[in-house]
Amino acid sequence: MIAGFIRLQSVNKDGTKTVSVRATEDPTGGPETITFEIIDQTKIVQQTFAPNATQTVSVNHTATGEGFVTVTAAKSPQSIQRWLNVDKPSDP
Repeated sequence: MIAGFIRLQSVNKDGTKTVSVRATEDPTGGPETITFEIIDQTKIVQQTFAPNATQTVSVNHTATGEGFVTVTAAKSPQSIQRWLNVDKPSDP
């Protein structure tokens, strides 16, 4: 189960738009389903975590403009949300 999220950010490099987040797994480890709500798009990523591991989860998208980006994980109450401009070259 995901124990927490940090560093939600958006990058637009030469027209390729990516949203990423750092996710930390609890002691159980295993496969996780991470859902990105990027303004008006939903992207789902399956990623396997080692116990207590922290890793970056990224997804490419085609959303435009500014709005809320929310990341959640199945089987976890943890979430993170930020207002981002996904068209900017980068958003720290």
